[in-house]
Amino acid sequence: MEERTAARDDCPHLRALSLDPAPERPLDDPPYFGDLRSGCPISEVDLGGGKTSWLATRFDDVKAILSDTRFSANPHTPGFPVRGLPGSDHPLVADSMIRQDPPLHTTLRRCVVKYFTPRAVESYRPQVEDIVDSHLDALAAGSGTADLVSQFALAIPTTVITRMLGIPIEDAPRFFDLTERQTTLSLSQEEMYRTVEEFRALGLEYAALKEANPADDLLSHIIREQYEAGGITRDQLAALITILIIGGHDTTAGMIGLSIYTLLRRPDQLALLRSGERSWDVAIEELLRVHSVARMGPRRAATEDITIGSHTFRKGEGVVASIWSANHDESKYARTTWEDFEIPVERPQHLAFSFGPHQCVGQNLARMELRVVLPRIFARFPGMRLVDPEVTHLSYRDDRAFFSLKELNVTL
Repeated sequence: MEERTAARDDCPHLRALSLDPAPERPLDDPPYFGDLRSGCPISEVDLGGGKTSWLATRFDDVKAILSDTRFSANPHTPGFPVRGLPGSDHPLVADSMIRQDPPLHTTLRRCVVKYFTPRAVESYRPQVEDIVDSHLDALAAGSGTADLVSQFALAIPTTVITRMLGIPIEDAPRFFDLTERQTTLSLSQEEMYRTVEEFRALGLEYAALKEANPADDLLSHIIREQYEAGGITRDQLAALITILIIGGHDTTAGMIGLSIYTLLRRPDQLALLRSGERSWDVAIEELLRVHSVARMGPRRAATEDITIGSHTFRKGEGVVASIWSANHDESKYARTTWEDFEIPVERPQHLAFSFGPHQCVGQNLARMELRVVLPRIFARFPGMRLVDPEVTHLSYRDDRAFFSLKELNVTL
């Protein structure tokens, strides 16, 4: 206790945990993250309601926390910082792949990981190219202006994941609504629990559809190879379907919109890509790092006393390991603000897909989609321009687990 008190005295930065950027810099991390990285990299923050947690802000500390299985991802672990994550302690969520620890997490992850290996994802590329080209054709046939969020960025990954899973694209409005609610951080626990139950019902509806009409799609394979074989329960199947739907469209849609906006605002960097002086693969990694759309965590709880750097987390203490902050660590990156965006020569290291056992299963699919989408839209519409280029006029989704633009209006 004396050591923890001393740590508080050395780092008198107890303040409310906020994900709000500065109004004049909506695409950058909150200014206080930088203050903490330089002077108090592991600090105590107020979660509200009398609850506090540790906040880790530097790259090396965040990476170490996420790779250490003594930090639990399960919200039922004593000390887990549930406050601010409404619904994360719902039994269906807490027992899902993203909230479990090894060995159950390992078992659940094996249910899907083979479908998202680099080789497996490459087999989907022709379908993704056809989907992207058809949506580009639709944009070209339009009025000459478009909202690239609703008409393109959201449509591409949604079409991809529905085809992969074998679920009706006509149901997209249903799971858009559920995704919006389940990733909104200001919902009450009652509202979030109700949303989780609605998503569970939808997942079970899709499971029943595939059981009655199995096909050569991802969901049919999971049901046959995992559920019917006794590897997972029906609730775990429903939770897995929810994760695949949310993760399969929401975060990638956000990255598509943000990436297009960034490159339109930095024509000098876009010119380097067009000339071949910079690689699209490297540009995409830098865009992933700079934007880090998963901004509310991850969150963990120490299951024993654990020392990270010079700080000791006591058993039963929670920590928010901010990958958003880590990806802007001045000790790792020469350029840490969006305004200074430049495509490096070499692929940057980053934590945009988290790290360790819970690293994003779908990262290879997201990268492939971005690699198909971005070169194609800029080649198809070389004169594309922003209707309103002012960053302070951006309309973006705040108070959500995953950051994205609400709209991106362009002249094609």
